[in-house]
Amino acid sequence: MTTLKDISDSLAAAVEAAAGSVVEVRARRGKSATGIAWDKDHVLTSSHAIESEDEITVVHGETSVPATVVGRDAGSDLALIKAAGHGATPATRGSGTSLRPGELVLAVGRPGELQATFGAVVSTKSRQRGWRGRGVDGLVRSDAHLYQGFSGGPLVDSSGNVVAVNSWYYGGGETKSLPIETAARVAESLLTHGRVKQPYLGIGTQPIYLSDDVREKTGHSSGLMVISVEAGSPAAGAGVVQGDTLVGIGGEPVTGMRDLYRALQGLEVGSKQKLQVVRSGELTELEVTVGERAEEKES
Repeated sequence: MTTLKDISDSLAAAVEAAAGSVVEVRARRGKSATGIAWDKDHVLTSSHAIESEDEITVVHGETSVPATVVGRDAGSDLALIKAAGHGATPATRGSGTSLRPGELVLAVGRPGELQATFGAVVSTKSRQRGWRGRGVDGLVRSDAHLYQGFSGGPLVDSSGNVVAVNSWYYGGGETKSLPIETAARVAESLLTHGRVKQPYLGIGTQPIYLSDDVREKTGHSSGLMVISVEAGSPAAGAGVVQGDTLVGIGGEPVTGMRDLYRALQGLEVGSKQKLQVVRSGELTELEVTVGERAEEKES
């Protein structure tokens, strides 16, 4: 029979298992944030925690090393910093996308001393509108409280595996964390390119209901009418015109803006994708080469 002490010991062991990969990040004057040892030379942390700072220090135990920014992404509030010789153990990753409501998780931070809070997963379907209008889908919502300095630290499962990255900026008063799978994609892009390449098509859209005959052809009742096409954009090059209704991209159905955002997040800049549109009541397939959105563009 499992006792309360057994559960308590298990949770404490999970924090101990994660602690070796959790570091303190000193950048904002008078404040510290948390970081996750990504590999032997790099640390993943929150972008807002190191914004506009020239001097960054990573601390783990008795080891303190200077760090420099490799890249940052405002949309996910993540930054990758280089801190050679940080001395922490690279994090063991679990899965944030396979978490179920009710699973026990812990938020771990090191804003100086090691700290942890305990809670349960509430949902893995949350969405947060990110900076500059970008959305982040599939956030893990839990009731593990985030204290000051916890941003950039891990949300860990009962085995101490990192399943998500915490940030105050995701939640708006709630604890919401970015799944580690998404964080890993961001980190890889930052390491390779110094930025996250944001795919875009160059269209403006609005949701509409489909006619009965189109519903039968597509299998869903709504889509996105194209109300504008940016000159010289990937969509224009593919032959998309104002008045088309987008109902699919890359083999995935598009029934509204959320579907479009989610589909774009999963596409690689430069890849060729099939767009399924309704034109004059008929389904048409167009091939588009996905472009990279500049920061000032909204869609």
